[in-house]
Amino acid sequence: MVQENTIPLAIPGFAIDQVDEHECQLIIHAHSIATQAVCPSCNHSSIHVHSHYTRTPRDLPCSGRQVRLVLSVRRFRCLNAQCKRQTFAERIRQVAPVHGQRTNRLTATLQAIAFELSAEAGARVTQHLNMAVSGDTLLRVLRQTVLPPILSVRVLGVDDWAIKKGHQYGTILVDLEQHRPIDLLPDRTAETLAAWLKARSGLEIVCRDRSGEYRAGITQGAPQAVQVADRWHLLRNLGDALQRMLGRHPKALRTAARTAHEQLQGHMTATADGPESTPLPTLEPREPEAPTYRQARFAEVKALAAHGYSRRVIARQLHMHRETVARYFQLDELPKRATPPQSVSSVTPYLPYIKQRWAEGCHNGKQLWREICAQGYAGSYMSVRRALKKFRSDDGRRQKLLPPPPPRLSPRQARWLLVQPWEALTNEGQAQLAALGECCPAAATAYPLAQRFVQMVTHRQAQALSSWLVDARASGVPQLRNFAKGLLRDYDAVQAALSLPWSNGQTEGQVTRLKCIKRQLYGRANFDLLRLRVLRPP
Repeated sequence: MVQENTIPLAIPGFAIDQVDEHECQLIIHAHSIATQAVCPSCNHSSIHVHSHYTRTPRDLPCSGRQVRLVLSVRRFRCLNAQCKRQTFAERIRQVAPVHGQRTNRLTATLQAIAFELSAEAGARVTQHLNMAVSGDTLLRVLRQTVLPPILSVRVLGVDDWAIKKGHQYGTILVDLEQHRPIDLLPDRTAETLAAWLKARSGLEIVCRDRSGEYRAGITQGAPQAVQVADRWHLLRNLGDALQRMLGRHPKALRTAARTAHEQLQGHMTATADGPESTPLPTLEPREPEAPTYRQARFAEVKALAAHGYSRRVIARQLHMHRETVARYFQLDELPKRATPPQSVSSVTPYLPYIKQRWAEGCHNGKQLWREICAQGYAGSYMSVRRALKKFRSDDGRRQKLLPPPPPRLSPRQARWLLVQPWEALTNEGQAQLAALGECCPAAATAYPLAQRFVQMVTHRQAQALSSWLVDARASGVPQLRNFAKGLLRDYDAVQAALSLPWSNGQTEGQVTRLKCIKRQLYGRANFDLLRLRVLRPP
């Protein structure tokens, strides 16, 4: 038993009588010091005590030991004749809720752990803090949290997030002035967003991407608000349009990459020191390869299209997907598939020695394998044999090492050449852009328009939007023309994006935070739990 004045512990509304010490637990006995209580039904005060009983809630640990409170609580008589209660127990809301088995401060601590660490990780932490609870208990504590009411919002950010990627999406709403999320919606439909907006007042500005559902929802729910298209999404949409355009010219991309490579190699050869520079070996002509199955299918689609067959008929006749047939319709030439990256072999560190011995005339694979094994190689002979295929021709004779093929230029890589400033490109990028402009008229036409659009969005030049739309629609490039038509349908939001300082940047950051919390929930990311974690009260 420990004297009261030696325990640095305060229980609001109670006086400590005694403290019993055990090996792993402290039991603190206390009694209520209130002189009266209020009936919870009729709110009349009473000083007439009917009886006593005890409550034993758990409290925060003290000195590394669990704490159990034994509180002597009184039951009062209700003197109001019209009240349905004859007796009532005094409430100790400052210490614990009605029927609660934990004190308020212990519940607040568990709530903080649940918000920060979620269920399983939080349960492991509570074991080390001597207030062990299960992961399910932490989730119940989390679900009992009451979120503060949503106050009026003036500037709102709207964006979608994946509940199940590719199948189900939700909507996050962010107060851009307070820099915090204020609500999550279970889908991204116009009806749900409109219903949420109709219940709020004072909304002046809404930042969004270029989704048609969000545009319709904001128009229905908050017609007075100014819609602002996100500037990053405008640049992304431009890049997508350029990539679709370049995807229709695979031959021009290959020609541009080869031309730029040859120019750079020629420049390096011309600037090399001395006449002893080794010239690049010439490639021997190869016999044309037989068409692959994919190339044969492409040829069949083009042949049927030339005879006037529709896409639906061709897809049904050739047993192909209609989207594949539609894509082949738009292509003049079938683009080559990207070569997968080569894995690093265990023979790679010994290739210089193998090349040297091969040049000296040693073409015996077993002999080369034994020699590199003496140098520390621990791999198999088959790995060495596969590496020697690069040095052998089809008939087994020696073959000269050929220089690596020129790097390919994919539509995704080429689109970055069109949107970046000339001075920001490397020498290789400048050579590729110049060659692309010579062999692809569509790219030459799109380049100045892309540069103007990037400058217009970056520096928010709203006055230049109308003239750019006119030039893009008259450019003759179908992809840019369609992009301009889409901007024209959303003209007011695009104009606002180029005039106002607001954007959806911080909303994208909140989506990233939401993804982090969703992964932290260890598979327990139900919508209600995720919403509480994301909208955690300050």
